[in-house]
Amino acid sequence: MSFLSTLLIATSCAVSLAPRFDQGIIDNLSTTSIEVFQLLSEVSEGTTNTDFDKREEEYNEVIGKLEALALQINARPVPDNKTVDKIISKANSSLQKKGSTLISVNETAPSATALKNVTANVTKMKQTDKLQGITATEALAFKNNIELFFDQALTYERFLNK
Repeated sequence: MSFLSTLLIATSCAVSLAPRFDQGIIDNLSTTSIEVFQLLSEVSEGTTNTDFDKREEEYNEVIGKLEALALQINARPVPDNKTVDKIISKANSSLQKKGSTLISVNETAPSATALKNVTANVTKMKQTDKLQGITATEALAFKNNIELFFDQALTYERFLNK
């Protein structure tokens, strides 16, 4: 093979240095976060377990969307390289200004991990609501945790576009 042929083949191969930015993921993250925060608003003043059945379907829909979105993010190829580490580092710098950090550099899909944490919080909130209801203080605690994890996911995904 000639040098020119080898050069053409090498330059035509796309090397992915970071996960591809996907506007659909950002859009789905934004839409799902709105739905989660609407649910949080609904329970913000506290609930009783006697009317849990009015909220159960909403919990199930939100949890299903979160799980599907995490699956979508995890299905995207994520190379293990310094570019991904650099993106995570930049995202962490941005988050540190707000008093938090992102998932560690060793995570393959930090936004998916953050979404799993959102899902765990919403699931725990649902279980608590069903069992005993939620106090306003508990609702606020769930909101704070969920907000932190959504911020991590959105920050990481947005940095993929830079």
